[in-house]
Amino acid sequence: MLCVTLRAAGARFAIPARDILEVAPLVELAPLPGAPPYVAGLMNLRGRSIPVADLTVLLAGRPSRRFASTRILCAATPEGLAVGLMAERVLKTLAIDPDAVAPPGAPAAPWVTGVAGGEELVQILDVARVLPPELLRALSRTADAPDNRVPAEAVP
Repeated sequence: MLCVTLRAAGARFAIPARDILEVAPLVELAPLPGAPPYVAGLMNLRGRSIPVADLTVLLAGRPSRRFASTRILCAATPEGLAVGLMAERVLKTLAIDPDAVAPPGAPAAPWVTGVAGGEELVQILDVARVLPPELLRALSRTADAPDNRVPAEAVP
């Protein structure tokens, strides 16, 4: 399984590449007044305005710092709507043998689906579980707007 790896909250995480539509550079985000703290702002993705959630806020409770390695991972929700995930430090792609992925072994956050060993432990994230329910509900309310849908052929 090919994964995109990142660092947040002092730990290494991986998101299966099949869940990522594209990795975009950090762009200037438009503020979204009144949004929860985990919403970093809105970005323009090929003419569509999509919300960008800050993974560091969701995983560690603090905003991402801006580094040369900060990226926006564009993903699709289960409903086929686009969302951005700001990752403080995107590292590299990594091939992980699915047979080498084990359950966390201790109570873990619901978005951690497994752990893989190697030179350093990596926690596998489920994008749909990382996103707060209120963000998913807000996105689903925009589902009828054709500009907000990810083209069917692009949905992993």
